[in-house]
Amino acid sequence: MTFHAAYRTLKAVAAFAVAAVAVLACGESKDNDGQFADLSVPYTTVEASGAKSMKVSVQASGAWTLDLQYKGAAEDWAGISGTSGKGSSRSITFSAAENTSSSQRSCLLLLTCGNNEASVEIVQRPKNSYNLEGEAQPRWMELPVMTDGSNYFFHHDMKVGSKETRNFSFYLNPSAKISEWVAYPLNRGLIGQNSGRSNTWDVDPKVPEAYQPIIYSPFKGGYERGHQIPSADRYADGANEATYYGTNMTPQNGTLNGEAWATLEGYVRDWSYVMDTLYVVTGADLNGSTKYATDNAGKKISVPAGYYKALLGYKKSKNVGITGVTGGYTAVGFYFRNSAAYDDDIPAAAMTIDELEKKLGMDFFPLLATPAAAGKGGVGPRLSAKVESTMDQWWLNYLKIN
Repeated sequence: MTFHAAYRTLKAVAAFAVAAVAVLACGESKDNDGQFADLSVPYTTVEASGAKSMKVSVQASGAWTLDLQYKGAAEDWAGISGTSGKGSSRSITFSAAENTSSSQRSCLLLLTCGNNEASVEIVQRPKNSYNLEGEAQPRWMELPVMTDGSNYFFHHDMKVGSKETRNFSFYLNPSAKISEWVAYPLNRGLIGQNSGRSNTWDVDPKVPEAYQPIIYSPFKGGYERGHQIPSADRYADGANEATYYGTNMTPQNGTLNGEAWATLEGYVRDWSYVMDTLYVVTGADLNGSTKYATDNAGKKISVPAGYYKALLGYKKSKNVGITGVTGGYTAVGFYFRNSAAYDDDIPAAAMTIDELEKKLGMDFFPLLATPAAAGKGGVGPRLSAKVESTMDQWWLNYLKIN
């Protein structure tokens, strides 16, 4: 089958048709008459498997043309659904055929509007590409200490209004083929608004398919596709689609996923409305894990033994719980076994951060101990220790009255 024939029969267009809000590549130019051309895509590296598409965002002040230019000898492996238009457009799709060679290939999308040009280069991985390249670890309050040299750190960005910010971070265990944790900040503004869940189950373009679950349909083995960052925590277009990547999914017991865990996720959003910022770490506990589920590609995916949440709330006014004596911070942890053993008894799963750290062998919120004078949002070792060792009744009182 030729590429153009395959292009007409693509079935996964909707899965990769993510809005171009997490702009990973963008060229912009503007002439003296105020005309401009701007071009962006949600990601610049695509997998070798092909047969998938992504949205291209065009912003222009007048008539424009979009050209696809190949680099190297390989041609006719990609396509765009439109080559001309007027004004801004988000209806163009880029598609790639399968790369059956052992070499990566690339092409250039070139946008022309009057005397202005903008371009973005897209690279497709070669067949059997298993290279993992983690990202530098930033200093963000929600990130735990990362000590496992065999795991890899990544993060996804999003746009909130005109501002680009972090969506979520994840710590990938390539052997288990799941993320050991997902971390992110949360408040009403970061949740955003749209019409609801996108349900675009998809492959994370930052990670080779060999190291993440392929879950267009549910796992085999009786487990549900459990989000770590919930879909409802990121309702903005583009940001929501990323919550359906395989790197955010684990095989989760269906009763836990639909009852106690879902209830806790709702409480977390409620708490984030009260706080100026709620820093969230959601994790999959692999200690003692012996079971596997099967993904859509036939890979064995480790089934976590349990799940946890570590929450750190910041309230500038210091009028919530113990925040008046801790520099504005309060924290709580929760742990559940990956089973149907829980109803909605959320308080029974609650514990201090110190207790959760001891249970998991982890260190949460290390930046909290940074001296306040360092300007990183920390409160120093003494107050940090109080936050992490205190079971603030504010969290539990909220659970009792709701």
